[in-house]
Amino acid sequence: MTSEDEVREPKPNIGRVIDHQIGEEMKESYINYAMSVIIGRALPDVRDGLKPVHRRILYGMHAGGHTHDKTFTKSARSVGEVMGKFHPHGDSSIYDTMVRMAQDFSLRYPLVDGQGNFGSIDGDPPAAMRYTESRLDRLANSLLADIEKNTVDFQPNFDDSESEPTVLPAGMPNLLLNGSDGIAVGMATKIPPHNLNEMTAAIKMHIGVILETGLNSSNPEKAPDISVAEYMKLIQGPDFPTGATIYGIDGIQDMYETGHGKFHVRSDCVVEENGADKRIIVNAIPYQVKKSEMLEKIAKLVSSEHVKGIRDIRDESSKEGIRVVIEVKQNADPHAVLNQLYKSSRLQESYSANMMGIIDGQPVQLTLSIILHTWVRHREGVIERRTQFELTKAEARIHLLEGLLIVAQHGRDITDIIRDCEDYSEVHLRLSEKYSMSEIQTKAVYEMPLGRLTKQSVGKLEKEQGELAIAVKRYNEILASRTEILTIVMDELQDITDRHGDARRTHIDPMPLSMDREDLIEEKPIVISLSQENYLRHAPIEAFRLQNRAGTGLKGVTTKDEDVPQSVHACFSKDRLLIFTDQGRVYGLRAWETPETSRQAKGRHVKNLLEGFRDEENVVAILPINREMLENHEGIYLMFATKNGRAKRTALSQYAKINRNGKYAIKLVDDDAL
Repeated sequence: MTSEDEVREPKPNIGRVIDHQIGEEMKESYINYAMSVIIGRALPDVRDGLKPVHRRILYGMHAGGHTHDKTFTKSARSVGEVMGKFHPHGDSSIYDTMVRMAQDFSLRYPLVDGQGNFGSIDGDPPAAMRYTESRLDRLANSLLADIEKNTVDFQPNFDDSESEPTVLPAGMPNLLLNGSDGIAVGMATKIPPHNLNEMTAAIKMHIGVILETGLNSSNPEKAPDISVAEYMKLIQGPDFPTGATIYGIDGIQDMYETGHGKFHVRSDCVVEENGADKRIIVNAIPYQVKKSEMLEKIAKLVSSEHVKGIRDIRDESSKEGIRVVIEVKQNADPHAVLNQLYKSSRLQESYSANMMGIIDGQPVQLTLSIILHTWVRHREGVIERRTQFELTKAEARIHLLEGLLIVAQHGRDITDIIRDCEDYSEVHLRLSEKYSMSEIQTKAVYEMPLGRLTKQSVGKLEKEQGELAIAVKRYNEILASRTEILTIVMDELQDITDRHGDARRTHIDPMPLSMDREDLIEEKPIVISLSQENYLRHAPIEAFRLQNRAGTGLKGVTTKDEDVPQSVHACFSKDRLLIFTDQGRVYGLRAWETPETSRQAKGRHVKNLLEGFRDEENVVAILPINREMLENHEGIYLMFATKNGRAKRTALSQYAKINRNGKYAIKLVDDDAL
């Protein structure tokens, strides 16, 4: 409340009217909002690979002393400190982010060490933060090391009560190691994780080319001219924490070259067959797939008969790893069942990478070379600032030691001067006049207990002074040479890799994943039948069971009125059918593409199955061709004979790629027919 006689000055904007087009205002406000979301929330900084919330959690835990060498503390404590000092948003969003940084199935290299229930790959939620405990993981120290040595810029927090780093020192290329996902306004990022050993090898090559080509002195901002093919000799591709297999090296190469790339990730599955027992063992699943939801989807596919041949599903996963057992029916082909699951369930996923990140405050479409070079330049700046900090500190200590040496040599006289003076000003004046001591030196002497003034050891002081002189010389050498700085970048990264590097978890299959409908078909024996009126069908061979001598027989084919069977062929469902007509044409069709019917059904007319079939044509022969015949076709020929006595012999290989449109097998003249 204000007193009655208090006079308030009107605020400067009261009554002020700004004439502005609403369209322009909406445009400017939207751009400001979009950039705020992009910079402050959704996209990571390329230098340390972190979004603001991740950076604040790591720095908040570091500042609070919750490091890897300390005991675990309640997660609620860390969340509260981060929220109160750096991130004034909901505690749930902070805790959810902290949980993800502790999950070894979410991050390739976890940055938070969690104790308690931090969720599972099944999608189970974590326990409340009042129950769990956490601290920084040992690897997180690599991101935060030397932050107290003026290595990065700081900025005021939201209420100017604290300072927070704008970026972390980042001793490792975290953006590529742990990847990033985020949706901003008008753009998004999706960067897959990678392997530390491979990334270190690529960075060492990157720096090596800089040193060899002289870019270290002529143009430090220019990235070395290294092709993606050269990088990929060292970097196989993404390395997901959940393992699995990536198919298609072209998509990976596109991602590294342009920032966009798409590839497929497939579960690692093994088919086991022991007599009648057939099962599929799933040992790894695609990244970011919840196992429980995946199994629920498979169960629905089985119950709806969209996927056939499965009799049981068991989840035998444990702390040792993922193990899902899918029992296959005795009469089913486990490979065909597995292909159906790949097509219809989340055992197979597509990954569309879009590498976007922040460089110099702006969103940038990233390539592999840009990410690596940006990190290297950042580390150069960190090491240069750290070295300058150490140099300044060492020079200040040398200066102080020079004063202490004076004290060690003239301790009794200096003690008498201090006792005779009434205050510090007089002490400073007399010591500076008599011994040329600076204010820093005189203040240190003045604040030192009198008992220590006479006990200074000249030998110890001179030894420390000599050691610091060597250090100062080394610091100056580093600051004078970019080669020295880049060498330190490599050495420190290699040290991190030696301690934390591990083997790849994700396999890379260079061939792109191509699955056609035939991969989903079970290979089984069938019977193909063709009627005189060109009706075609197939039925399981079991439908034509053997009859004893006393049996009454089975009616194998039901046809239309006055239509009779023309030919019957036993083959396998994945065999190719060469269908010859009286006009000398031949068509190709897979056996499984013919309609499957009961033993007595009529089937479908071939003109509904063959796109190039003409009304005046009649089928005169069907020849099933199996895979072995196509692969070993040398010496195999087809013999044609026409009504008028013409004959022709053609190699089987000429018909390997015949499709439904057909082609001429033999040219006929006049009224001749095949």
